[in-house]
Amino acid sequence: MNELQNVKAVRQLLAGTHKTQTRQTHYFGKIITEVADEDIIEKFTNGKPYIWIEVDPVTNVRTRVTQNDGFKSRESEAGYLIRQSQKELLMPSDCPTCGYSMHNHEKRLNEKFWSIHKECFDCVVKKETLLRSDPEAWDSYQRDKMYKNAKSFFNDADEDVKGLEKIMTQAIRQVQNADGDVETFEASMSKEKFKDMVLHKYEEYKKDTLGELKNGNR
Repeated sequence: MNELQNVKAVRQLLAGTHKTQTRQTHYFGKIITEVADEDIIEKFTNGKPYIWIEVDPVTNVRTRVTQNDGFKSRESEAGYLIRQSQKELLMPSDCPTCGYSMHNHEKRLNEKFWSIHKECFDCVVKKETLLRSDPEAWDSYQRDKMYKNAKSFFNDADEDVKGLEKIMTQAIRQVQNADGDVETFEASMSKEKFKDMVLHKYEEYKKDTLGELKNGNR
């Protein structure tokens, strides 16, 4: 299905593995070993760097680097810190239902469940355990949960599609070496073609999926 292929392209963009990104943001090679200990944020179990900071010797700009499976992804340290701060602001310090801290050892789970349920992980588990005793209530809860999950997915995907449009409809100019040689990669498609082939089908898929889930047809 073309719709699913388009959604797959969006998820590849989010993961940093889309073909239009690899020239810009990823270096494919062996795990780096010469990082100073003070610059390493996290290590693999074998002791090699997993996440570390690189500092530009000219501009002093700090870049957060993550060693993935066969490639490295990079983002500015400032941008990462801003996004983390935004997450902290979005999720409250304490769960509004039980009053316990949302930033304890289950913080990552709490962030995930807060975005959908507006409760901590433990509260959701307890509520679901009680609902299972009533098949009708459990079925209704499951349908509502699927709809909210899909809605949350599409909220994230909307931003990914905007980024994908920018990447695929704009030419890329990239400095190749120390001599300043520049290579230009032409846009993959025009804005009109992107709207017709990707955006329109994505919006149609999103509308149909949410509509079916809301009406209990899936």
